[in-house]
Amino acid sequence: MTLTTDALTALDSHWAVSAIGQANLERASQLANERLAKQAVGRQIAFKFDQNDTRDDLTRNEEDLLGRVALAFELAALEGLDDLVHSGGAQQGLGEQATAASHRAFELRQLLPVPTETAGRILAVLQLSALAYCGDRWPDLRRWYVANENSLKAPSVADVQWDTRVLYRLFHCWVRLFRKRGWDDLDRVREIIAGLREDQTEHEQRQFQEGSDAENKATALRLIAMYHWAKGTELLARYILHGDSANPAVNLDKHFEAGTKAAASAGDAGLEVLLRFLHASAHVMVRNSLWWAVRRVNSKTSDFVRSLAKRDHQPMFQLLPPQRAALLEQGLLDQAKTAIVVDMPTSGGKTLLAQFRILQALNQFRDAGGWVAYVAPTRALCAQITRRFRRDFQSIGIRVEQLTSAVE
Repeated sequence: MTLTTDALTALDSHWAVSAIGQANLERASQLANERLAKQAVGRQIAFKFDQNDTRDDLTRNEEDLLGRVALAFELAALEGLDDLVHSGGAQQGLGEQATAASHRAFELRQLLPVPTETAGRILAVLQLSALAYCGDRWPDLRRWYVANENSLKAPSVADVQWDTRVLYRLFHCWVRLFRKRGWDDLDRVREIIAGLREDQTEHEQRQFQEGSDAENKATALRLIAMYHWAKGTELLARYILHGDSANPAVNLDKHFEAGTKAAASAGDAGLEVLLRFLHASAHVMVRNSLWWAVRRVNSKTSDFVRSLAKRDHQPMFQLLPPQRAALLEQGLLDQAKTAIVVDMPTSGGKTLLAQFRILQALNQFRDAGGWVAYVAPTRALCAQITRRFRRDFQSIGIRVEQLTSAVE
């Protein structure tokens, strides 16, 4: 679901946000802007803000304020998560509210320090990552991952209870799912889940031998929630890699909804809320994936997407928000449209959209031996585009030639 200005503006009147107070909201916005400016260019420019100009880090009071405002936005997001999951439902406005509120919450959460304690760190990283995907901020999340790489390390599973081991492994999987640094990041998810299955019988039995009946009941429900979480994780990673399901949403819903229900029965509110956000994030990942964008077009385009996902250098698995809007919401690949104008900023992803349109045209006129001309304004750009098209189209049998004023 694309973020809209109207949805962002409507958040100001939400009950949870209004309860913070206008003065606190303005102060939180000021603190966020100051912190972002320092992070961006603080090493090159010495800032002197009116308040707190002698400190490099946020004070505890400032952190508490940002945390309270972020929590208010998260409450607004929670109200609309179900409608974000089932995008296009009857409560479309709530889905837009969830996107806008997640966008705002991520804006603030990214500025707060990551807890050093393991359980708090895991929850903070997963929550921030889910907010980024639900709020159309995943490119910003990638930058946060680079700057906070130590926070992404998987905890050791030595000498921990089985339910804790499962949580640590799932954290490792979701960091890879959110990051998508390459083919190995996603393929490793399958191996991690398979390893959990192999260890389950031994470690699960040992944990239940040591607890009381009440403890074992809560642990069993918590494990049921995480087992469903693990299965949903495996399905999601496989779809992003291979796109071998026409509609993965049904199975994702089944496992995440069962997991959320089990977490609620176990009385684990933190896990319940986290699973709701991850459920929505999983749907956003599916809708952002290249496979979803081309699920109803010709086989040549599907072969092109497969080659993008499997290439050794910078494999591509998902669309940028403007690309998704063009393909899924504005009908870029609608064959009935014979003339299309794409207006996007530099590095917004126009070239990939052109490649999709080229493939559609070649498929449409294949019987007539059709060809496509891509016009660029300079020789240097012509050479750059030629190299990219040859790299991307060679594996699907499309010939690319360059023609400039030096060649007749």
